[in-house]
Amino acid sequence: MNEEDLKLALQPFYDNVNELGVSIYAILKDPNNPEPKKVDIEADALDGIKALFIQSLRDSITDREDLSVLDLSTSDERVDAVYVYDIELPQELTTMESVITADDLPLLDLNVSDLSNIKALLIEIGNNVGQIVLYKTMASVNVFGRASFFLKKSQHRLEKIDNEFLRLSAGFQLLRINDNLIVMDLSAIEKSFGFHDVIKREAALGINSIEAIQLIENPAVLHELLDDVKYARRFTKIARSSPVLRAGVPNTSIINFCKNFPNLAGRIRFNEAEDKIVLDTKVSKDLFIKLLMDDFLTSELTNFHYASVAKDSIDETAEN
Repeated sequence: MNEEDLKLALQPFYDNVNELGVSIYAILKDPNNPEPKKVDIEADALDGIKALFIQSLRDSITDREDLSVLDLSTSDERVDAVYVYDIELPQELTTMESVITADDLPLLDLNVSDLSNIKALLIEIGNNVGQIVLYKTMASVNVFGRASFFLKKSQHRLEKIDNEFLRLSAGFQLLRINDNLIVMDLSAIEKSFGFHDVIKREAALGINSIEAIQLIENPAVLHELLDDVKYARRFTKIARSSPVLRAGVPNTSIINFCKNFPNLAGRIRFNEAEDKIVLDTKVSKDLFIKLLMDDFLTSELTNFHYASVAKDSIDETAEN
């Protein structure tokens, strides 16, 4: 799925907004009670929620000219990107599928569960033709409980609010559409869902690929980086799409490149025989990861040297 595919997939929901229904489900903080609970909400409020999130979809996806859609396994560090989830799915995220496939989910009993027990909301919007599901985390600042004192305007005076209440704002972290799961906020999922364990397993494959070419003198240092989720994501990308590994570039060529490219020369060291790389500093580790992703480029037009994260392959485009 690319940017155009995603925007086209959303268009029928905009075109038929008046025919769309909306249902809200709560995911509770209790890990022993993972099943989504349907929230009973009055009709007028549901219409307002539908309008709020339809507009949020327009603002965060459809109306964005700078939008990039990337596979999560090959994600780079573009700040304007959203990601198609294409790796092992954590159990908690399967709840987004369950609200579409199951018609008999239990109601949330607000006499038993406080609003503060809600971890996230699932907003299902659609009809018998198609549905989308949004995943929205609920921060504690959005739940107002009885411990505080709140007043509301009522005609010419203020009245006390006796019960808990919920503030629902625009924005969401995940979108399920047409069997695709779209990550809108990568930093949010990095801290949730057991995502780090999933990404570490994928990243280990990338490290195995590096070890297989016997280029690193001290490969154990790469395994030490797996506890940092940002490094783990980079190794996952290497496992799936390293141009250097895919092209089978000889070790001698890689080492010569390290010695001669301006941004690398003197910043990556070698063993005594100079046939293997020694990763002994954070800088050298970062540069080596960029090297495997072929991020160091030389313009054929100007002969200037660049470090570029966002690259769209002309060769692959031509093949298509």
